[in-house]
Amino acid sequence: MLKHLLRKSSQISPGVVRQFAQVPGLARDCSVQKFTTSSSLICLPLTMPVYMMWGANTDVGKTLVSAGLAAATKRSNRLLTFIKPVQTGFPEDSDARLVALSSGATPSLGAHAARLDNLHSTDASGAGSFDTARTLFAWTDPVSPNVAAQTEGHAVTDAQLHTAVLAGLNDAADLCHQHNLPGITFVETAGGPASPAPSGSLQCDCWRPLRLPAILVGDARLGGISTSVTAYETLRARGYDVPVIVLAAGSHARPNRDAIQANVRAETDVVVLPHPLPALPATKNRTALDGALQEWLQNCAPAFDALLAQLVRRHQQRMILLGEAQAAAKKNFWWPFTQHSTVLQDSVTAIDSRCGESFAVYQSGNKSDTPAHLQMQYDACASWWTQGVSAELQPRLVSSMAYAAGRYGHVIFPENTHQPALDLAQKLLDGVGQGWAGKVFFSDNGSTAIEVAIKMAMRKYKHDRPGIIFARSPSDPGTLTQAQTACDSHPELHVIGLTNGYHGDTLGAMDAVAETPYNNDDQTPWFQSRGLFLQPPTVGLAQGQWQVSIPSEMWDFVKRHARSQMHDVQLTFPRREGVFGQRQDVQDAYAAYIASHWQQHESGRPVRIAACIMEPVLQGAGGMVMIDPAFQRAMAQHCQQHNIPVILDEIFSGIWRLGHLSAAEMLGIKPDIACYAKLLTGGMLPLSATLATNSIFEAFQHDSKLKALLHGHSYTAHAIGCSAAVTALDLYTDPTCNPNLREPDQQTPSLSLVSLWDDKLVDQLSRHARVQKLTVLGTVFAAELKTEGVSGYGATEAIQVAKDLRLRGIYARPLGNVVYLMVTPTTAQETCKKLLQELHSVL
Repeated sequence: MLKHLLRKSSQISPGVVRQFAQVPGLARDCSVQKFTTSSSLICLPLTMPVYMMWGANTDVGKTLVSAGLAAATKRSNRLLTFIKPVQTGFPEDSDARLVALSSGATPSLGAHAARLDNLHSTDASGAGSFDTARTLFAWTDPVSPNVAAQTEGHAVTDAQLHTAVLAGLNDAADLCHQHNLPGITFVETAGGPASPAPSGSLQCDCWRPLRLPAILVGDARLGGISTSVTAYETLRARGYDVPVIVLAAGSHARPNRDAIQANVRAETDVVVLPHPLPALPATKNRTALDGALQEWLQNCAPAFDALLAQLVRRHQQRMILLGEAQAAAKKNFWWPFTQHSTVLQDSVTAIDSRCGESFAVYQSGNKSDTPAHLQMQYDACASWWTQGVSAELQPRLVSSMAYAAGRYGHVIFPENTHQPALDLAQKLLDGVGQGWAGKVFFSDNGSTAIEVAIKMAMRKYKHDRPGIIFARSPSDPGTLTQAQTACDSHPELHVIGLTNGYHGDTLGAMDAVAETPYNNDDQTPWFQSRGLFLQPPTVGLAQGQWQVSIPSEMWDFVKRHARSQMHDVQLTFPRREGVFGQRQDVQDAYAAYIASHWQQHESGRPVRIAACIMEPVLQGAGGMVMIDPAFQRAMAQHCQQHNIPVILDEIFSGIWRLGHLSAAEMLGIKPDIACYAKLLTGGMLPLSATLATNSIFEAFQHDSKLKALLHGHSYTAHAIGCSAAVTALDLYTDPTCNPNLREPDQQTPSLSLVSLWDDKLVDQLSRHARVQKLTVLGTVFAAELKTEGVSGYGATEAIQVAKDLRLRGIYARPLGNVVYLMVTPTTAQETCKKLLQELHSVL
């Protein structure tokens, strides 16, 4: 029943959602987000309207509007729940008591508030009225909540506020369901959107995880237009819906009303109450309503009745949109990487909003014992590997993007500059490009970053060989023209890379890999694999040991080299660090293997290898496969010894995804070209960067524009994305925001992330009967499941595991027979531990 499902949210630990903490005099800390498991799913009921009451300023009549709506609720025969999460000046001043007196509701107190008022500490449970007006947390000083919490003690975290409010909402939903009553709930904030909560965080940030629709009580006084519009924009910038702005000042509010309405969105109605606010007596410890307030409530009753009806209609409209989303999506969308014939309408995930690392998913409640609600699900696929920030950091990214949008919008980039692009380029050159890169080329996304990287590398290869005439691929690639033969030229340039690689879905990027399910004849009839693609040795954790698996064809090279060196080759390591160590013996064997196949590929054929391209350390789309670092070092070294440009595709692996600033740093490689995206903007919007050495850049220098790099995009270096990226890169490396940073030491000489995944649970999962091997790197945990039939991308073993995880509040996506969990660089270790516990339970 409703109670069975929704009461679970009242069991949530105090750290269910990210909490904010602020130490006086210091920058705000990013405290730990504690993940909810199946025993404590965050469920926000949708069976009744719920609104959060905000004020544009102090003394604008917010509580009087709450009282008027409460009285209207009583007249409409709806069940009323009023929640005042934070009250100062208590018990003399009690907004919930005023609302109770206005509506006949039963006042009640949470345990925190009850310590200050024994006279009103009785809970409303079992009282004659089902209507309640509840104060949850309270302090005696009539000051800002953060000041009261500091001076009086009894501090409260944002997460504790959320837990208590969710419990109240679900209690109200239970009551409505049990007695078959319509209801409505109002949650009244303390102060304005930018007023501090008890923790010190801004209220607009504090309450964002719940994202309740907002009623904003505007300011009808002189200067009220500014404060009202500012409060509205503050809420909108955080992602709140604001269906109504209420002005309580009678006919005098009309000029303010018109000005405010002209500066808010059309779907926001500005409503003016017909009578100005009453003058309330000085005493606040009321036991009855004074005459002026009673008269005002009576005179405004028709307006409040209409406003209540409007709020109910808005809720119904929201429910219609949510209820129709799945069918509309199935009808109109062509989803990427999706076989639509296998997608049932009920299985479409309708996402209402996102907050930090989780999103709110609409559950229709079609079953008799499951009402409609929003369920918070942890985004364990990081929304296709892009997400980088927590709920507390998200507003900072939004703010930087809004500033750039307001200042620049979009401006053309060639031969121009703007500060966000300048700042980002410098950060990239000083960060992932430190010690090797000299130029930054911006593009739209990972695939386009690869396209330009290939162009750069090919031009560099040709530039360094001026005596060779290069031609396009002939109709018969097995023949050479007489002129080409005389010049020892070749018609086609190839790349060297790895099997199972993936560099994006544009045509050039797909030609730079071997045939895969992503680029075969069914997908890309024009596909022509243009390169030598070697099957690499891979690494995985199995039975508690890190094991290197060497392809059989390569094994002969390794054995011969080992015999020549008179020692065995170590292929099993107790710790991952051993795999990344300098294993020169096996690296030399790998180099011999690479050289042999390189020679065979070019021998007697009109092709030349002109560039190396590979995903360093971890192949993402290929199944979260970890490549032996020694093999990639050998390949890069061999290429650079032969003046072949090395491209590292760090779209997925770069910028802290694997626990280091770049995967190149983990390998000890200095590439000629490297590509970055995904985590670059913190997961907010697409932007990519291709970094290159000055030597690569010089290959395009010429008097003629026709020799320039003729490549670009309409939104190259868009200021909004650059600004988000600058902010994201700062947040990742700010120790006050990222609790996972580990300072350099003898073992790890550069800044890195601590180990996020619990060692004991990782070891247990590596020994699980259903697990073939694990990949555990930085923010990535991947389990390759054993298969009995088809393996790889077409396997189905992970599908049911992903479905079961979603039922436990973890949004996972299968990748063939691989199920993976991906967190952000700032995710708390406790969150990672709970994710692993849930995966272990599902397996």
